[in-house]
Amino acid sequence: MISVRILFLLLLFGLGLTILYSTPAEASHNPNLVVSAENSAFDNTFTGSMVVEVVVSDPNISDTDEGKGEPDVTINGKDLRMVQTTDGKWYAYFANLKKAKLADQIAFESGEEGVGLDFGVFCSSNTASSVLGVSFSDSNGVAIPTSANVTGFTNGNSSFSNCTGSPESGDILNNVVRRSKSINSNSAIPTGQIGLDRDAWPIIQLYSFSDAVIQYNKAGGAQQVSLDYDEMENISLTLDRNFFPTNAEVFVTINDMQLNQDPTSRDSWTFNVESPSAVFYQAFDENGNDSANNTPGLVNLISHLSSLDFEDNGVVLLNSGVVTELKTNEYQPESSVTDGTTFSQVITFVESQPNTGIFENFDFSDQSSVGIKGDAPRGRSATISYNSESTSIVSGSVTASVSLDLPTNVFAPGQENTVTLIDADQNKNPGAKEDLDVFRSTAIIPSLQIGNPLTLEKSSDVQFYLTSDDDLENDGISADEDVPDTNSDRLIIDTTPVSDDFYEMVSINLGISANDLQSLFIDVDMPDADGTNWINFDLRSFERQLDITDFSDTSFSLFFGLDDDDEVDIIESGEISNAQGLVQIDNSDMDEIESKSGNVYLVINFDSSKNSSNDSSVLEISNEVDTQPIVFDLFSFGEENNQEVNNAIYRFELEETSANSGTFTGTIEYSVTNQLNLFDANFIKTLPTISDQVKFLVNDRLIDEEGIVIRYSDVANVGANFDIGSQTDVQTSSGSVGISSTLRLGHPVRVILTDPDLNVDQDTIGSFFVINDPNSPNVDTVGDSSGNILLEILIK
Repeated sequence: MISVRILFLLLLFGLGLTILYSTPAEASHNPNLVVSAENSAFDNTFTGSMVVEVVVSDPNISDTDEGKGEPDVTINGKDLRMVQTTDGKWYAYFANLKKAKLADQIAFESGEEGVGLDFGVFCSSNTASSVLGVSFSDSNGVAIPTSANVTGFTNGNSSFSNCTGSPESGDILNNVVRRSKSINSNSAIPTGQIGLDRDAWPIIQLYSFSDAVIQYNKAGGAQQVSLDYDEMENISLTLDRNFFPTNAEVFVTINDMQLNQDPTSRDSWTFNVESPSAVFYQAFDENGNDSANNTPGLVNLISHLSSLDFEDNGVVLLNSGVVTELKTNEYQPESSVTDGTTFSQVITFVESQPNTGIFENFDFSDQSSVGIKGDAPRGRSATISYNSESTSIVSGSVTASVSLDLPTNVFAPGQENTVTLIDADQNKNPGAKEDLDVFRSTAIIPSLQIGNPLTLEKSSDVQFYLTSDDDLENDGISADEDVPDTNSDRLIIDTTPVSDDFYEMVSINLGISANDLQSLFIDVDMPDADGTNWINFDLRSFERQLDITDFSDTSFSLFFGLDDDDEVDIIESGEISNAQGLVQIDNSDMDEIESKSGNVYLVINFDSSKNSSNDSSVLEISNEVDTQPIVFDLFSFGEENNQEVNNAIYRFELEETSANSGTFTGTIEYSVTNQLNLFDANFIKTLPTISDQVKFLVNDRLIDEEGIVIRYSDVANVGANFDIGSQTDVQTSSGSVGISSTLRLGHPVRVILTDPDLNVDQDTIGSFFVINDPNSPNVDTVGDSSGNILLEILIK
């Protein structure tokens, strides 16, 4: 055996990981005392009806199974009663007396409990300790969850009175402390360590104040937090970028601590952004469930904002113009809300984490409630306003670049090199790493074309058929189609005009003639001609949107006029099983094509292929979320009239390096044909023609004007230089053979073959074997069983 050893250098790339998250309220400067409104980003300010959480975390009093003394905590010198929870920490909630009553009055007037800014029910500070379990005499009153067994309570602006009866278990009906910690109910100690009735928890203590000083009088030194009760500071609205490409998600972030009414949960606010203005608290909960929508509890707060101490904040306005559109997402699954009046121009903002004061209009799936229209004119703007300050949402694009990284400045066979596209316009979603997938209509696909393959560039007249027995001329239903990018040549099908139903067959006018096919294909029956012809297809958009899960019964046929009764089946049923592939055309099919004339139509017959929702039909066309890009190409490789034939197109599904980077990468590699694989179909069908790791075939050098160019249709250059890309030469090499310099009797002779073109795969070490079959005319040569010789050694 003679072996040619080809060694490879594996390059390991470190992956930089960027973690995006929202920062909750900063840690307290006190070792044991934490107050939710202590936040330097908002100047330790709170206002209006905001509820403040106070936490004492002290190892000396954290035991939950034995009695501990209540920590001595005051607000402006008055006792703030602390309650121990199951985590061993001590909690209290307080709010401004006047504003809490006003907020609760708004909710009370709605006639629905537990929604809006509902504080529950109020009890006076003189309520007997037998009702709540303890006394709150230093407060101006308390708010407890609504309970059927408590009497004497008040709601809203009514003067407080002494509550009677006792709370009983049930739903916690207040909406401003929704996620309090569980009270310590260990039977060995009083509930919450102080004897509070467990069904009165969470309890909100109410005080009159202008500012608030919270102090933990701990042995060894007091710990203190000072808060300003004043107009909220440092309010802002920001966008994720300066310019937005078409179809982009618009991430809007509001920084406003006043919207943080509940310190224990992620608050949700819904705004009608066009006239008439409307503001709703918790129309949807933090997970997007209907909280109060379509109930009497949904109250438009727009007329109450001033009395709740909102100044210019609390209202979002959007002038969409021709740039933006409103969408639903997981935080806001409905496009409208109603309190009797329907508001259909709504955006919902949800707090990033409890108690951050940072509110976002995009959900955990990185879907925003505001998007850029697909046809938004370049250079136009919408405006979004908050706190009386407007921010422009500008539709625009930036110039892209495509590069091929060649570390040695030479593009060698079997060498994997990086392709880099930098295009912020393809960064549609700043919260996710995006892939430029062929099946995604908004993606623009970089491509490499060699020779003159036939694609869908000239295609038209897409028709859908209910059954595979339908008359192609008369029974089709037309869909819309377009080939917007003549570099990647994807046909974009819009099934919107096709009525809701199940379909089994699609026809497409390829816009070419039989003569075009005959000129492309290699007819192996002709003298001086040898090679292979191929179909390169991608129907993954049908798989994802039209719900086809099995392609095993799918066939492809060429009709020469829709009235053709003698079509050519170029892919027969059972020949494929996936939505994407590279399939050889049989020579018998080529013989049929050679006899044809007329315009060429492609018919894809899904027949009894299955989708997940129906056992007997396919192509369920209803509620598609996107148009359907597809690929159908015809390739040829080989020799004809002593000329090399190489007709193919390769598409790069590049991947974004990190979320919001706008930089997309993949790899490119090529293999040079040799005496053994020039006509080897098994070798050719392994080529990844649509991938983030493209490998292309070379059978002759490609230099100067024939050098390869990765082309990309940069939307920023419409009307100017639409195509971008850089040319790279692809050289081929001449091989050489040598032997060891010293020859001695009885010693083996080492034969060395040097030819870079034999490196067909950068991941493997290639080996070539001596033919040992004594019946072969090529015995003792290096070659293959088909009679192809790579190397012959003659001893004379």
